[in-house]
Amino acid sequence: MATQTALAAADITQLGYVALQNYLKNKPIDQVATERPLLKALMAKKKTWGGGKENIVEQIRTGYGNHFEWFGDTSLNVSDTVGYNTRDTVRQAYYPWNSAHDGFKFSEDYLLGNGILIGDSQSPRNSSAASLVQLTNVFNESMEVLRLGFEKILDQSLHLDGTITVGGGTSTASKAINGLDFLVPFDSRTGTVGGIDRASNSYWRSNFDTGSGLNTFGTTSPTGYAHADLLAAMHTMWRACQKNGGSPNFILCGTDFIKGYELAVDAKLDRYAVQPGTMNAPWNMDPSTEIKDSGTFTGLFFQGVPLIWDPVFEDIDAISGSTPSNGTSVLWTKRCYMLNLNHLTLRPIQDNDMIARKPPREHDSYNYYWGMTWRGSLTANRMNCHGAIMASGA
Repeated sequence: MATQTALAAADITQLGYVALQNYLKNKPIDQVATERPLLKALMAKKKTWGGGKENIVEQIRTGYGNHFEWFGDTSLNVSDTVGYNTRDTVRQAYYPWNSAHDGFKFSEDYLLGNGILIGDSQSPRNSSAASLVQLTNVFNESMEVLRLGFEKILDQSLHLDGTITVGGGTSTASKAINGLDFLVPFDSRTGTVGGIDRASNSYWRSNFDTGSGLNTFGTTSPTGYAHADLLAAMHTMWRACQKNGGSPNFILCGTDFIKGYELAVDAKLDRYAVQPGTMNAPWNMDPSTEIKDSGTFTGLFFQGVPLIWDPVFEDIDAISGSTPSNGTSVLWTKRCYMLNLNHLTLRPIQDNDMIARKPPREHDSYNYYWGMTWRGSLTANRMNCHGAIMASGA
């Protein structure tokens, strides 16, 4: 009877690393499930940063530096003098990049219990097909949950403002990425973003409305717009965003906001709320009609842009309740973000975008380790083209 050849310690580490690399290559994190629409949209337009520096830098234009003037002859053959100036219209926003990790380990006892024989040699050698098959089987589930779990926590973190830690690790909130609630809060009058003070630079403020009017602070515990006033407030928000950098091209909503919007447009056919039978069908509207197999697509539109339901909003409310948004408590299910993804970008560091890792074994334990890391930031090069609005859902 043939004996099963044991896997060398070096085999275990290298084979696991190669398996993880191949898995991430064949199932990249870019292929995000539709139930994570924010992460999916950001991944689709991500831009790699060259790295090698402490911060990711965005160039922003603060104005035009005009020296425009009318001129003409004051008398025959005597012309007005004209002036010239030096233009200083570009400023830099600096975003520190963040590091994320997740990983799993196997003990020798665990591997042996799954039929994988391990030798003490540190040099790779030919191993039995049975051990290789068993190792692959053990790895498959661990790699799958590693990817899905990483995707889940990264997505939640991209929603938050960096002060709340999610996930099962030991990281501190101060090391978390600054997400949507940091860049587009429900009170953008104060705070420093990208090294620029919002209090003294109004161009660097995003738009917000919790029910008290555009960019007007009402209360720290607002209730949002009732449906009777919601559409008018959304139009005002849209125009404010459009004025400063182009129309929003991504509208992300919570469940209560969608309920409020449906009430607002119920039985009212107009140009900004429509419901097709499919994403590509001619427009018509019936908010009571369910669209099948549409994922997070609600069938509702505003100014031709689809309202996307984000189920992660509910997850965040379950984690933290009414997450403070720069001091204002706003339930996520009542939120709607009008975003321009031409000016909001996920910036992974070059060669650090979801990479497989194989840390060395410890000298005092018989464990094997594999991991995944990501480094980068969420940046904006224009703020006043984004907006956040709140609805009560009633």
